[in-house]
Amino acid sequence: MLSLLAAVLLSSAPASSSLSLLTPDEGPAHSARLLVAQAPAAGAEEEVPSPATAFPDGGLDARIQELTQRVGLLQEEIDGIRLGRPRSSKVMTTFGFIMAAALLLGVPLIIDGLMETGTDRELRLLLGVPLTVVGVVGVVMIVTGFSRGGRIARENKARRDALVQEKTQLETELRDLQARRDGMRSRQWQPRPSIPLIAMSF
Repeated sequence: MLSLLAAVLLSSAPASSSLSLLTPDEGPAHSARLLVAQAPAAGAEEEVPSPATAFPDGGLDARIQELTQRVGLLQEEIDGIRLGRPRSSKVMTTFGFIMAAALLLGVPLIIDGLMETGTDRELRLLLGVPLTVVGVVGVVMIVTGFSRGGRIARENKARRDALVQEKTQLETELRDLQARRDGMRSRQWQPRPSIPLIAMSF
């Protein structure tokens, strides 16, 4: 009789939340098929977003740009250097050869004037001395033009070689930095696989 009375009371009492196997915080149970269908969408949301900028390190890009400009300026400076003797030395040497030809007339006139006597001697000396002086000046111009031109040519060649060596070193550094930047970009843009986590409730 008592057991019958207890069964009646239990059936008439309202269902308590504590008697349920699920806690109040838990939502409605889902089937395993529904969770598997929703898994790709959840996995897509968990993927790591790509960075806004392709290469955030501005210092490396700034150094590459600086080296590129420096290499271009060096190349322009190298192209502007003329090898060989300068034009001024060539002009001086040319006029020197023209003036030195006066020696062919001045020296014989002086010799004949020293050997002759009378008025012919004075005339030949008056003509021979100026021509000889002009010829000597021409010889000096020839020697100066060759020596000065050769010195300038050696200095230009040494300067050009130094600039070429500096340009080669900068180009080597530039290629290394560009390779490093390309490597960092390739690693940065490499896709990362994401593994979705599936929680199944039975």
